[in-house]
Amino acid sequence: GLPGAAASADSTAPRSPLVAAPGSPDMATLADDLTYTLSPQLAGMLGVPADTVLDAATAQRLTTAASPLPVGSATPPVGTTLLWPALDARESAGPLGIYLKPYTLRAVGEKIEVWVASGVDLVSAGTAFPYGDARNAVPHSTDITDAQAQSLVTEFDQRIYPKETAAFSTPPDKAGTAVLPGLNVPGVNFAGEGDHTVTLVDNVRDENFSDFPANPTYIAGFYTPIFNQLTNRNVMTIDAFDWLHRTGENPKDEATEDLVTSRPARPRSYEGVFAHEWQHLLQNYQDPAETTWVNEGLSDFAISLVGYGDTSRTVEQTRAEGHILCFQGYGEVKGPSNPNPRKCGGPQNSLTAWEDEGAGSEVLADYGNAWSFFQYLYDRYGTEFISAVHRDGTAQGLASVQKQLDTFAKGTKVTDLVHDYQVMNLVDRYVDTKGGKVAGIAKDRVTTASLNAAINLASPNAFGKAGVAPNGADYVVLRNQGADAALRSLNFTGVRSVGDGQTGAAVQNWHVSLVGIDKAGHRVLVRSMDKAFTVALTERDLKAFAGYQTVVAVISHDDPSDLDAAGEQYAGYELTTNGGTARGA
Repeated sequence: GLPGAAASADSTAPRSPLVAAPGSPDMATLADDLTYTLSPQLAGMLGVPADTVLDAATAQRLTTAASPLPVGSATPPVGTTLLWPALDARESAGPLGIYLKPYTLRAVGEKIEVWVASGVDLVSAGTAFPYGDARNAVPHSTDITDAQAQSLVTEFDQRIYPKETAAFSTPPDKAGTAVLPGLNVPGVNFAGEGDHTVTLVDNVRDENFSDFPANPTYIAGFYTPIFNQLTNRNVMTIDAFDWLHRTGENPKDEATEDLVTSRPARPRSYEGVFAHEWQHLLQNYQDPAETTWVNEGLSDFAISLVGYGDTSRTVEQTRAEGHILCFQGYGEVKGPSNPNPRKCGGPQNSLTAWEDEGAGSEVLADYGNAWSFFQYLYDRYGTEFISAVHRDGTAQGLASVQKQLDTFAKGTKVTDLVHDYQVMNLVDRYVDTKGGKVAGIAKDRVTTASLNAAINLASPNAFGKAGVAPNGADYVVLRNQGADAALRSLNFTGVRSVGDGQTGAAVQNWHVSLVGIDKAGHRVLVRSMDKAFTVALTERDLKAFAGYQTVVAVISHDDPSDLDAAGEQYAGYELTTNGGTARGA
């Protein structure tokens, strides 16, 4: 953020129900803490008023009051057609809708069932788009073949389930025998093997479904606790659009300039979405109160854990992760991994305040920041550390990370870890090589094996927003490629409080790291200052940086109140060099 007044980390716009999905920029998932309205059919079956707004707590109360049904049969045979819940998100303002529709069981594995939408109504047929939609004319746009359904079964049974249960947790059995009263009528039978995850493949009725191409982003998949509570099963939904080009290791690339017909290759996109969303399902059982940034960071980490993502890929390469690119500031840079550049946030992003840069595409940087942090934790402390955060049902957010540090790295403060991580994002690519040299700090504190991080200092989002984000960092270039070579002085002053005295709070700490970077020589110099509310450095203090072509100030402020609270604020500061105008002003 630019020096100056503090700004709120919370967007004033209504929160979008959609959240960014891994992989393609046109794919989104669904927030898992939403409220819903019921279709007239479903409300009548449940015996509740048609205007009932259903959230997780209300569904839980109804479930608790229900009498368990007799033990049902095992999972029915392949080819069975039954009613299951579906989402109506064609109107994103206000509660979303839930209705029942027919699905046909297409494949069964050891731990999964794949049901594909198969009914016909006044809107559409099966997995197709609405009647008359031009996308229906493109062959195989929403076809799900038996081979594709079986491939998902194989991926889940052999990769997703064993790897995520080992690293995270195992969901409790849900056999569909304790459903809400009224849902025991002909055509409705949720009963099945309790250790199966029910996968509903549907052309989700969102704004993309009903108003395309005005809405190019679609819900690629989601997990919501409401579906679990309605069915007494563990349920996931995956979209039916374009499995031909978005599943498998090497799908065809049939991109065109026409959004209606374009089908670019998106390897393992739906498998990655499934891995991400299944972590949410597991997390909901372990700690439903977990902070958004930890929950989403763990879910993105699940993608690389299972093997569907490579976080070391850069914008100059193919198959880089869009979330990572956006956070590092490459969202507006064209490259093989980013053929259609877009604004999507950047490095100034807060690690802990979700949607601090805005609720639109900028949220992609929130995901990239959280994902990068959990890769950093994984590289330093191993899978056991990640597992402990996931399974911690008593502490959330930074407090949970600190709790695990007290076990895995006694004496390490989480704020110090975050400061190291912020410098790592700037220098990792230049010095995490053979012969790379780091002075002023241990090399292993500012490098990480699974990333190839280097902040795009030319990005307007390196420090474009007023103030610095809570538990985020501004990357302010003091000298670049030898320009303005002489650094004779540096003065920094950070505010001591944010807000208006009622909604704000005292700033806990300012941390400033001066970083010299010699890209060609793979050398980095780091000088860090804590409790840096006021800093004054002379030419003598700065002499050591004379041999570095690029010098960057990494400025951060600590905010331990990261529990999705409205009080998280950007904090203002003033930074000047050589007695001149504040940098970035």
